[in-house]
Formats: sequence, structure tokens, C-alpha cells
Amino acid sequence: MGCFKKLYGKTTIDSSDSDELNKEYKMELEYYQLENSTSKHQYGIEIIKKEKIKNQLNIEKKMINNICNKEQETTKLLELLMINKVTPISVDDILQDLSKAKAIW
Repeated sequence: MGCFKKLYGKTTIDSSDSDELNKEYKMELEYYQLENSTSKHQYGIEIIKKEKIKNQLNIEKKMINNICNKEQETTKLLELLMINKVTPISVDDILQDLSKAKAIW
């Protein structure tokens, strides 16, 4: 089999999310569901952050494999991450907190 990547959804962070951001600032976040059919916990996630600073596109990614063994659990997780606009840099801490609270799986 193999590994598959499917876009779950997109969101943005801009000045409407925080008074501290200037009106021109915009960060795009993309959330992906990963599937590896050869693994026990075959589902994972990837978050991609894109932001333009001084006409330069900066891209940051975080891929986490083998999180869940059910697609529904991954879908719930991705929805939660997207609603809360979780970025690649903070996703590890969020997943650790969710795991301790047994909030997802």
C-alpha cells in the first residue's frame, strides 16, 4: 500500500483574530489527514503555515504520523485544531495536553 495525504481544511489568522496584528498581516494554515496503511496507528496529521513577510513567503510545516487508528478520531482532531487555528509550532504541546486529558483518543 502506501502513504496518502488529504487536505482536511484551511483557515487564516489576520487582524480580525488579534488587535496586536496589523491590518496587512495574514497567515494561512492548511490541515491535512495522513494515512499510512502499513502502520498500526495508520492516521496522522500535517499542518502547514504560510505567511508573507516583506514580500518573502515563509513556510513552516509539522507532520505527525501514527496518532490514531481510526479515521473518525483523526477527523475530530483536525476539526479541533482548525477551529482553534493551531500552528505547526504549537501542535506538539496541544496534542500532549489532549492526550493527557484523553480528549480525543
